Amino acid sequence: MSFRQARDGRPGRCLRALSIGVPLLLGTALTGCPASREVPRVATVPVGQWPEDVVFDAKAGHLFVADEGSATVTVLRSGGERVGTIRLETRARHLAVDEALGLLYAPNEGSGFVAAFDTRDLTERFRVVAGRHPHGIAADPASHRVFVGNEGEGTLTAFDGRGGRVLFTAAVGPGPGGIAVDPGAGRVFVVSVKEDRVAVLDGGRGTVVGRLPVGRGPTHLRVNPRTGVVYVLNTEAGSVSVLDGRAGRPLATLPVGNYPIGIALDATAGRAYVVNNRGNTLSILAEEALAVVATRRIPRNVSSAALDPEAGLLFLALKGEDRVAVVRLRDL
Repeated sequence: MSFRQARDGRPGRCLRALSIGVPLLLGTALTGCPASREVPRVATVPVGQWPEDVVFDAKAGHLFVADEGSATVTVLRSGGERVGTIRLETRARHLAVDEALGLLYAPNEGSGFVAAFDTRDLTERFRVVAGRHPHGIAADPASHRVFVGNEGEGTLTAFDGRGGRVLFTAAVGPGPGGIAVDPGAGRVFVVSVKEDRVAVLDGGRGTVVGRLPVGRGPTHLRVNPRTGVVYVLNTEAGSVSVLDGRAGRPLATLPVGNYPIGIALDATAGRAYVVNNRGNTLSILAEEALAVVATRRIPRNVSSAALDPEAGLLFLALKGEDRVAVVRLRDL
């Protein structure tokens, strides 16, 4: 018998049996083969228009949803109860949180600044002028620095997350997309969408210390702060590049589903949950094995994902429905 994983996530192509009489029903239990039924939802909660990003703040117990179409941030409790709505000047497609400071950072793309909000009472605390079209953003919980990529000019702006003082602006290359920070190493990773590589910067000095090639059309990435392993979504290639961010070398390239666009990371368990937007599947990656260990069916047009590991919940932004779905990890 021979099995292969489908790149588009369709079960009819995932399982292939070669005339030895093994029931096809076994295919749903095989690694990488999605179950025929969608993962059950605990709740489905209405949010703003076109939810693009979701970020969970464990300390505040709040889920922040970047509503691209309505230029708002919807704030929910982990169970789905609505807390409130933050209104932005222009849209934000990405968000970042510093849990220790109790601050949420939202790039206002069309206005050229980042707004900081209190994660509990949702009031605006300060604004930071960035470059043209601030887009991807990440906060370093160790240094309390915030890094935002300016999509319109190929730069990265760093500022003090406590009060907004700009620290430096560095050239990173055309089309900076997703940003992630390794707080243990003090390094910042910036996707170059147009060059199919990741720029690695010293987060203290703002100097580029390396450039790592990845797959076609990279968009988003995450770093495991415990190990320094970096996961880069190669959206056009349908794969994930796994890098040793501290050694600056590739570890593996893992085929996932069609158009991977969102990722949530459980650093303690060493698991990454990758949303395949056009395949309507979720690929589950194990860091120790450097492998896709399961594939599950999820709703259509999911744009991003976030985790509440303590509660065992996964949040999925349903961009086409203007809703967020809540799913139990034990049901995956």
